[in-house]
Amino acid sequence: MKIITVSLREQRISPKKANLVMAYLRGKNAEVALQELKLMPQKNARLAVALIKSGLDAAEKKGFNGEDLLIDEAICQEGRKFKRNFVRARGRATTYLKRMSHLKITLSKIEPEKSSKSSKEEKPQQIKKNTKVSKEKKNGPQS
Repeated sequence: MKIITVSLREQRISPKKANLVMAYLRGKNAEVALQELKLMPQKNARLAVALIKSGLDAAEKKGFNGEDLLIDEAICQEGRKFKRNFVRARGRATTYLKRMSHLKITLSKIEPEKSSKSSKEEKPQQIKKNTKVSKEKKNGPQS
C-alpha cells in the first residue's frame, strides 16, 4: 500500500549516474537506506537522503512510524538538457549535453508476511525428463 510519494525535479545530475543509487534503494527499509546513503560518496546519495527524509516527515504527519516503511519505488527519469558548445579545430564547434534528472521515491508500509502453512499444502512439482534422444546417441559417433 503506497503511503507517500516524494520527488525532486530538474536536478543537475546525469540520469545514468542517478539511476545506480536509485536501483540500490529499491525494496529497502527506509531507515536502513537512510543510514547507508549517508556513507556513500555519490552526489545522488545526498539528493536521495533529502528525498527520504522528506518522505519520512510526511509519513509521520500521517501517523506512520519510520521503521515500518519500505522504499517501494525509486526511479530516475531524464529531465531537460542544456546544450553547450566547445571549440574545435578550424573554427568549428561540437555540441555536448548537460543532462538533468527527475528523482522520485515512493514509500509504502511493510506488510506482514502470511504464514507459509496454509490449509492447502503445496505438492512439489515433478520434473519431466527429456525423452528425446540426440542423433549422436541413436546412431553412434559420426566420423
